[in-house]
Amino acid sequence: MAVATSQCRSLVDRGHSVTLFAGWDGAASLHLPGVEVRLHRARKLPSLGFAGLMAPGLWREVRSRASEFDALHLHFARDLVQLPTGIFCRNRTPLILQPHGMVMPDERPAARSLDTLLTCRVLSRAETTLALTPTELTGLRSLGAQNLLSIRNGVALPDSRASWRRPPRILYAARLQERKRPLAFVESAAIVVRKFPEAQFLMVGADEGQARHVHNAIQGFGLADHVTYLGAVAPSEVAQLMSEAQIYVLPSVREPFPMSVLEALSHGLPTIITDQTGISDELRTRGSARVTDGSPQSIAQEIGALLDPVQWSRQAECARTDAREHFSVSAVASGLEEVYRHRSFA
Repeated sequence: MAVATSQCRSLVDRGHSVTLFAGWDGAASLHLPGVEVRLHRARKLPSLGFAGLMAPGLWREVRSRASEFDALHLHFARDLVQLPTGIFCRNRTPLILQPHGMVMPDERPAARSLDTLLTCRVLSRAETTLALTPTELTGLRSLGAQNLLSIRNGVALPDSRASWRRPPRILYAARLQERKRPLAFVESAAIVVRKFPEAQFLMVGADEGQARHVHNAIQGFGLADHVTYLGAVAPSEVAQLMSEAQIYVLPSVREPFPMSVLEALSHGLPTIITDQTGISDELRTRGSARVTDGSPQSIAQEIGALLDPVQWSRQAECARTDAREHFSVSAVASGLEEVYRHRSFA
């Protein structure tokens, strides 16, 4: 959602008319100046996790209104919000897909069945599919995608910036999903508080099967006074939390292009990631994030280093500079304009 909203804002700033359709949990609010926002109640089929999200009202409205638009851009995933939308919208409006690394070859029986029934059909009919990395290009091509183009994620520099304060707050903002490794965050907290008992750890994000394990780990390590899980929060609240935090930690693996990391950098928030993201090498080379092997011990070591105010200040400045110089959302919007223009008049 963060990528979609930042792209919408930037396109509106360039004079485009933009409508954002989104599945909605019935609680979060979303207001984007200049953007028509259409929220449809999303439901989750049991036992399917993220893939089981569905929003029939969204399918119907997008299908009925698709001819109004010059392009239909889906932030595409293996879920029952995006896949039926791509199947049902059979008209002359160019279909643009941006999977963000979420649609790659998967040998699990459920994923293979879904790909055969829906995913490959949508990929094959798209006018353009946008990929973040060479690995994603290869994976999408093997699933039948055509007219592939490369694009990066970008982020706008917010007015608010992180600042050093005590007690320090260390933030996790991601889904509570096994691949995101929230348990590694909790275990690293257990290591850090032995030396820095004033440190506070905050977790936000929707539960996708790991909340019970996280709760048990917090209790098991005796961290009830140090680690708090707030559940899912709105994007605007994440931005506020990043401006108030002192360190951001994303322990996830197989992460193609983590938008939350770009957001943290844009706030000048010192950030710790694993060596298994699509931007780990470049961030390590420029020194704009601390890159670890993903173990709780290595994460805890970097957290401890950044609890030194001098190191924290240097890292914060480097993060903000990198966001400004290498992850500009205006450059992404310019690229999208070319894609829309070419496909609309092809």
